[in-house]
Amino acid sequence: MRLAGKRVLVTGAGRGIGLAIARRFLEEGARVVLLDLSETELLTAADELADYSGSWTTEVCDLRDPAQLEASATRAFAHFGGMDIVVNNAGIAYRESFLDISLEHWNAVFEINVRAVYRLGQLAARQMIGQGGGGAIINMSSKNGISASAELAHYNASKAAVILLTESMAVELAPYGIRVNAVAPGFVDTPLDRRLREESGLPSHSEHTPMKRAAAPEEVANVFLFLASDEAAYVTGETVRVDGGHLANGSEL
Repeated sequence: MRLAGKRVLVTGAGRGIGLAIARRFLEEGARVVLLDLSETELLTAADELADYSGSWTTEVCDLRDPAQLEASATRAFAHFGGMDIVVNNAGIAYRESFLDISLEHWNAVFEINVRAVYRLGQLAARQMIGQGGGGAIINMSSKNGISASAELAHYNASKAAVILLTESMAVELAPYGIRVNAVAPGFVDTPLDRRLREESGLPSHSEHTPMKRAAAPEEVANVFLFLASDEAAYVTGETVRVDGGHLANGSEL
């Protein structure tokens, strides 16, 4: 097992990619704290993870609230007696014209997609340094953080910020044995992606994507697993694209 005994925190773990990451890590022997805003979704996730009873716990937290974030992180770190891997997966998006973006929506996107990543990453790094032995932090970016698309200016900007934050963290935390990487998915079959695409009347994937389909959450989770494992011991400061070749096809009309 690639993560035997590792202590893990996954944000946004109630559904979609976050739940797929938690399940995949449990399969590889990890002990996981699933953090999410929705207690209902965490209860549903608990049913799905019943076979791993005793190896996981849940934490309800609104990542927009700095006090809640810090309190939840403290409890999460204490639950299994420390922390080895943190996955900053939680994120939000609104599909709307740049001219219509409200300050409320702009701030909400950055509070969750960037500020929470910085703050939880900082708290986790301090915990890992105190423990000794290093660790891994993996942040969720997006193909939209590398190449923008219309009606997602706040989301695009937030995911680009995650990439540079990841690189900055990687440089400063490497002396402590802490690796920091990011994952940049393309179209993934998740509740958030389906909602955004249905609201705009868009298909499930782009014809611009050479593989002609959206990814399954498990396919993205496998990349997080690699980056969390010792197989990626010399990988830090990287952003791994998981987009079915979408950005590689950038010159296609």
